[in-house]
Amino acid sequence: MSGRIALRTRLLAGAAVWLALALALSGTVLLGLFRDHALTEESRRMVDHLDELVAALQVAPDGRTVLAREPSYPLFHRPYSGVYWVVLQRDGAPLRSRSLWDAELTLPAAAPADGEVHAVAAIGPEDRRLLAWERTVLIGVDGRQLRVVIATDRSQLDAAVSGFARTLVLSLAILGAGLLAAVAAQVWLGLQPLAGLRRALVAVREGRAERVQGSYPGEIQPLVDDLNTVLADKAAVLDRARTQAGNLAHALKTPLSVLANEATALAVQGQRDLGERLGREVGRMRRNVDVHLARARASGVAPALGGSTPVLQTVQALSRTLARLHAGRGVEIVVDGDQAAAFRGELQDLQEMLGNLMDNACKWAGRRVVVSVTRCTGRVVVEVDDDGPGLPADRAAEVMGRGVRLDELVEGDGLGLAIVGELAELYGGTLELGPSPTTGLRATLSLPSA
Repeated sequence: MSGRIALRTRLLAGAAVWLALALALSGTVLLGLFRDHALTEESRRMVDHLDELVAALQVAPDGRTVLAREPSYPLFHRPYSGVYWVVLQRDGAPLRSRSLWDAELTLPAAAPADGEVHAVAAIGPEDRRLLAWERTVLIGVDGRQLRVVIATDRSQLDAAVSGFARTLVLSLAILGAGLLAAVAAQVWLGLQPLAGLRRALVAVREGRAERVQGSYPGEIQPLVDDLNTVLADKAAVLDRARTQAGNLAHALKTPLSVLANEATALAVQGQRDLGERLGREVGRMRRNVDVHLARARASGVAPALGGSTPVLQTVQALSRTLARLHAGRGVEIVVDGDQAAAFRGELQDLQEMLGNLMDNACKWAGRRVVVSVTRCTGRVVVEVDDDGPGLPADRAAEVMGRGVRLDELVEGDGLGLAIVGELAELYGGTLELGPSPTTGLRATLSLPSA
């Protein structure tokens, strides 16, 4: 199943998978970097506020811990603003920002004692999750220990990260679509030479060219050169086969003609029975030679990449010839069909197939033979009808059976229906025999269309 998937689809699917993986990985890394950067920046800002708060702490003359000045950040003065501070002392009430109003911060129980800034998680008003930075400091001559905490609502950082994530996803989606379009364009351009090669091969198959034409990229040109070499070799083999078949035909027909003349001479000289027997055997030998030579030539020609042969014009030419041959019987040959119908193969093979079918129809017809040519889904269909006695169904099956030659059943020369069927089969076609819609026999020949 996978072998039938188009190369373009495979390349685009592979590119889409790798792009999706690369963009997903890039998005994950960028989002992580942004989150770390946002957290670092928030930590730096909060630590600055923490240092400002620590610097403002002092011990009043009455022994209370007070702020020499309020922190300047406005959100510390807005109730439930999401930014808070609190100063916890071992003895005495805690100091806290106005933004906390009457709420409290829930902090880890253990307080750092090293004086360094520590980031911890906390719970603020309305059970909101907070990010907190705290430091333990000593002030006053008595070394009073204070726990100073700055906190901010975590949802603000999460909202910033979520907004960046949405923008990042949209940007990467647009980038991915653009990259996939660029890949599709590159694949299309890269496969254009293959499309040209396919058109060139179709031209060769349909007989419009003898070799693959055109110039191709370095990766494809060796394949094209090899194809042209194969085509040239096949054409050379075909020419040799035709030449040898022709030579063999001449070599055999000359002695047969001599034997035929000798048979006639014997009949004239008074040995009529011997002359007739010899003449019949020579005729049978001639038909066998024609049959086997036609089979040999058809085996070499039909499978080859062929040309384009007009069908209706061939039928019309054969009908004129056959009308003269059967003029004494007064047989009328009617031809009708599609002028554009063309057979993908050799003219001589088409003439042999149609000539045999039409000649048989003329021999058995009472007065009329009708030949029609049509096209149907890549096929050319030729129907030959006669108004003769027809052929019984069991005899039709016998004639079309494997290995049976009609020339052994019916008088006459030519290839016979068995050879017509064999030629048609070599071209990928079929021959069927059946009753004519009116009376007589219908032979239906179906061949590949050019």
